Amino acid sequence: MKLGTKLIICLVTTIVVTMMIHGYFSVRQDQENIGREIRVGMRGLTRAIQVGLRNFYGDLHDLKATQNFVDAVGPQGNIHGLIVYNPEAQRVIVSASLRSDTEFSELDPAPILKLDPGPVLRTAKGTEGYIRNQSVLIYYRIEPIFSTRGQTAGAFVFARQGSRLMASIQERRNRIIATTFILAVILSFLILIIVRRNITRPIDHLISRIREMGQGHWQQRIETRGHDEVASLANEFNIMSEELEGSYSRLVLEQEKKLKLEQELRHTERLASVGELAAGLAHEIGTPLNIIGGRAEHLLRRPRSQAELNENLQIIRSQIDRIAGIVRQLLEFSRRQEPVFRPVDLALLLSNVRNFLDHKIHERGIKVEIQPANGLPTIQADADLLQSVFINLFLNSLDALQPGGTIRISAEVRKPGTSLNTPANGRNSLCITFEDNGAGISSENIHRVFDPFFTTKDIGEGTGLGLSVSYGIIKDHGGEIQIESEPGKFTRFVISLPTEPSAIERDSKGL
Repeated sequence: MKLGTKLIICLVTTIVVTMMIHGYFSVRQDQENIGREIRVGMRGLTRAIQVGLRNFYGDLHDLKATQNFVDAVGPQGNIHGLIVYNPEAQRVIVSASLRSDTEFSELDPAPILKLDPGPVLRTAKGTEGYIRNQSVLIYYRIEPIFSTRGQTAGAFVFARQGSRLMASIQERRNRIIATTFILAVILSFLILIIVRRNITRPIDHLISRIREMGQGHWQQRIETRGHDEVASLANEFNIMSEELEGSYSRLVLEQEKKLKLEQELRHTERLASVGELAAGLAHEIGTPLNIIGGRAEHLLRRPRSQAELNENLQIIRSQIDRIAGIVRQLLEFSRRQEPVFRPVDLALLLSNVRNFLDHKIHERGIKVEIQPANGLPTIQADADLLQSVFINLFLNSLDALQPGGTIRISAEVRKPGTSLNTPANGRNSLCITFEDNGAGISSENIHRVFDPFFTTKDIGEGTGLGLSVSYGIIKDHGGEIQIESEPGKFTRFVISLPTEPSAIERDSKGL
């Protein structure tokens, strides 16, 4: 229900109830006033009748004269009738208006004839009351009749009609009801016009502007008229719109500045990365080129023996292979190979990688411990890509260790949420841990180890692409790779791979 309708109902209801209450109390007051007037008038008539009856009935006890007096009194005007009782409470005189053989058929004598004068005869004190008979209201008084000597000679009942008064009260009640209905209709119409003009329309206009502002039209304003609360609300809305428009403009400007700054920062980082890559590549490729050039020049100075010629050509070929390897690594990073999923025995794959690097491990005097858990499941993976990841991690540990260092490799199945190194995806995962007791990585560099071109090695010793490529391979397998390190104590890489083929497909597709 709208606010205007609620206001109209509340106001009209309040007015109608107020008028009905006022009319009710007005009718009650009229009834009391009329009753008071009747009682006052009846007391005066009763005193006059009491004096006449004292002469005709109390002193002379003349029944004929008393009957004539009673018939002369009632009915006159709105007087209903008059009854005289002897000391034994027996009716002795009844006015003509109360006898059944009279012409006053509209007057019902029964209510008056049933009144008991006994209490008045016993106490010698008058009483009064009223009788409501259908639509007729009768007021009565019962008074004692005294003789001149003060003795109680009897009693009389004097009754007066209130029919005309009741009719006037009913007419007033009907007039109040009709007036209330007419005023309610008129006031409802007037209130409807006032509410729609001063409340409903401005509020609807305000709602419309708020909706437009919600759609991004910040320039919308509301025309204000008057100085009431709705106008104040519209003014506050306009002020709010101006502030929001200014805030939105400032926000857009700040976002543009921020975007421009981010673009400049990315460009700077890109240039820095390219610079680092160029420096590394210059050294990585420059060194073998210098060797190749030197060997070629050495061979051209004078004839060489076949053995010497073969030795120099072998060196030249090895340096060319080195350059080709660097170029291949760059190509792997820039154009990542899509994995081909096949069943892979992880324990066997780790053992093969260990065998591939066995000569380097012996040369450096490094101890390697591979401890896969019993009953590892076969997972769906690309064996060649995972082998590249494990070789990279092996080589990083070998470069970070001094002779006598140790590399520990473990693999186990973990349930979700059993450690911080398991993804919270509700699935089991196969966790592979590479840990060495080398120099470790500083806290300012640990968050950059997977960034492309980042390396802590000297120029010429690495391009900084190995871990970045490894990170992408693990992501393509639907897994996670994380690093933990404490300088001077250890470095630990933890790889989590899903054990379910469906999970690998969903994660690799980004679902």
